[in-house]
Amino acid sequence: MPATARPSILRKVLEEQLSALAGELASLHEQEIASREAEQRETARGELAETLNQAVRLLRQAEDFSQMAAVIAESSAGFCRSIAVFAIQGDRVRAERLRGAPAEFAEQFGVLEFPVSEAAAFAGALQSGDPVVAMTTAREVSPPVVQAFAHKPDDRAYLLPVLLHGNPTGLIYATGSVEMPLLELLAQTAALSLETKLPPEPPRKPELVSIQGIAPALPERKVPSAWADLAPPEQELHLRAQRFARVQVAGIRLFSSDLVKQGREAKNLYGVLQKDIDTGRDMFRQTFVTASPTMVDYFHLELLRMLANEDAGLLGEKYPGPLV
Repeated sequence: MPATARPSILRKVLEEQLSALAGELASLHEQEIASREAEQRETARGELAETLNQAVRLLRQAEDFSQMAAVIAESSAGFCRSIAVFAIQGDRVRAERLRGAPAEFAEQFGVLEFPVSEAAAFAGALQSGDPVVAMTTAREVSPPVVQAFAHKPDDRAYLLPVLLHGNPTGLIYATGSVEMPLLELLAQTAALSLETKLPPEPPRKPELVSIQGIAPALPERKVPSAWADLAPPEQELHLRAQRFARVQVAGIRLFSSDLVKQGREAKNLYGVLQKDIDTGRDMFRQTFVTASPTMVDYFHLELLRMLANEDAGLLGEKYPGPLV
């Protein structure tokens, strides 16, 4: 009996050691995979930030919308499979740039032009000034566009208008694995760059006013208690303001990720990112706060959510607070 018991004990010890070793190897393997995935994510994030930074620089350097269309088409390769950029002239849509469509239609696209009324999705995006998701049918996006992209019946298209002082000057048309926030960032950058290319407005003649002693008080803000209390035009304005704030703050977090981390650690995001935050606040005030007595400072809310992780103390003591 003792002679047969000894091998059994050794076998048991070896099995336990092998089991423990296998567990350690599996754990090390999982850690290695997680480490590589983290490195790949960080590398992809850095490449994305560099791509967007370069796109923004090129958009600012572009002299007209035609050059901007080329930048948008080339810079969006990682944000969608196919893209077309159109110029809007009155009630007509004119092709500017194409990427990702079948090669046999590339030459035809260069001369593509059609009335806005022939494409319901185009008309909806241009009238509302907001992004639109549409079925790629001839009625929604026009027969020439369906042909140019060789669309299937179940495809979806994403349309983003490029607005200049509230009026549509161009439109981005994207399909296939579309990253809407990144395309919105390109569209807004293009619009802002176009505004800087416009000649300054002539100064207005000063109006004569009579002095009444005490200036009348500004009308009180009328923030409703519920979303349903807003009229449809006000709801649309609020939705645009929310998208604007989300895209602007996402851009800060993406382009200045190191500064965001530094600001969080120092509990002074505003001090570290003051230039970017002040620029966004000023744009939001001029575009939305002055446009409606019901407006909410969505830019402030996005700063709290995206940058400060809902901790107002991380914004810093010098942060001026909400606009309204």
